[in-house]
Amino acid sequence: MQMIESTSEDQRVAEQWIREYLAREHEDLGRGGAVCPFVGPAREAGAIRMESLRAEPADGTDELVGSLRDRMQHFRDLPVPEGKEPLTALVVLIRDLPRHRWRLLDRAQRRLKREAVREGLMVGQFHPDCPEPAHWNPSFAVSRSPLPLVAVRHMAFHDILFLHADPVLFAEYRKRFGIRYEDGGKVPQEFRTLYEGAPRLPAPTGNSYIDYQSVTLLHALHQPRTAHQAESSFYLAGQAKELLFSLVLEEVRAAQEGIAADDLGRSSWHMRRAAAGFRLLGEFWELLSTLSPAEFHSFRDALGDASGNGSYKYRELEFALGVAAPSTAATYEGVPGVETEVYRALHDASVYDDALGLLVRRGLLSAGALGPDRDARAIRDAWARIHREKSVSSGLLRWAESLMDLAQAFGRWRSLHMLTVERIIGYKPGTGGTTGVAWLRHVASQHAFPELWEARSCLEGGTTGGDHAFPPSPLDPGPGASRKRERG
Repeated sequence: MQMIESTSEDQRVAEQWIREYLAREHEDLGRGGAVCPFVGPAREAGAIRMESLRAEPADGTDELVGSLRDRMQHFRDLPVPEGKEPLTALVVLIRDLPRHRWRLLDRAQRRLKREAVREGLMVGQFHPDCPEPAHWNPSFAVSRSPLPLVAVRHMAFHDILFLHADPVLFAEYRKRFGIRYEDGGKVPQEFRTLYEGAPRLPAPTGNSYIDYQSVTLLHALHQPRTAHQAESSFYLAGQAKELLFSLVLEEVRAAQEGIAADDLGRSSWHMRRAAAGFRLLGEFWELLSTLSPAEFHSFRDALGDASGNGSYKYRELEFALGVAAPSTAATYEGVPGVETEVYRALHDASVYDDALGLLVRRGLLSAGALGPDRDARAIRDAWARIHREKSVSSGLLRWAESLMDLAQAFGRWRSLHMLTVERIIGYKPGTGGTTGVAWLRHVASQHAFPELWEARSCLEGGTTGGDHAFPPSPLDPGPGASRKRERG
């Protein structure tokens, strides 16, 4: 990426968005006041500086991170009029970044966030598809702008809203603003609740392994509710699954990053690891299958209405795979930190959305097939065309099969869940209020990436759906192939 002069049109669009959106109230925000209370005073003080970066065709997340890190350093070096430091901001417009790569701004922001917070800075990304939710109304994607940009500013007192859920980020916030909470001063109750409930890092022990793995904290979190040994296995398995959900979700997001960068090898690599994570998750059903019905019922009352159906990290994973209903996000309404995280995942594109977008760019699918009334037949036939490529050297074919590996691993996980529950409690209702096995059987019958599965039925005899065949076409254009197909 390189610094360029901002065009007058880009500046006009950005300034209009700042003036007419950020500096005003919005009916979906969930509170009164401007979308960003900081912007109005900053504009009046003349403390907002605007610059432009131009993305090169091959730029990915690493290049974005490097360029934005340079702009952070530049921001720290800017001369600031006395008394105006809290209002100073740098807005960096990103030129020539294709739409399918806008999500790389989200990844770059996540990678830079801890680094920025350690320096007392906040970095926020904005673009037309940005998934960031409003704190007071998470169903509202608040950070959507008419063009991609990044804003850098100094950390402020209200940033507890964005930093309270991560103990590392919260520790940096606490160093700067903790005295205002701890000296009995006037603090909004919402802020105080978040501050007091924020997770704290344990004190270092001096043992490098224990500190690196937070071992004492992990063991302290093992708190079964009864003295029954069987509950200990159930409890630990649940905690380990939560950690693995986080692992698999990050690998799926990394696979999406590879798709956005048109790096199918990288995408396949991360889907391979995500599928392996699901297989490891499946082993926990093997462990839980060793619980007899009597053993489970010895501690079931202690669960109350607690259920794996309440796992927010698993819900985020389902959103990332494109298999959860949006209405399930409402389950977490009012849960500090969790609600916004779930809605961020809901607002974001799934890996299947990105995969279909790549088929459009490769000329295998029309953009119209992905409209509000998705054309399942056209999508199925596009996958079928890829699978007619018999050569295992086809990058698209290998990538499509890595998608199928992920879908199959996810389906296997769901099926094992159903069988384990059926083995232990039979056909009784689930602890979370579901119908138990009947509900799990319905869920297990729903595939991730459905048209990719359906395409298998279209391959016999070289037909697609039994009534016509696609003409042969190059599926994985090489360096010398037509760029028209790649752009879609």
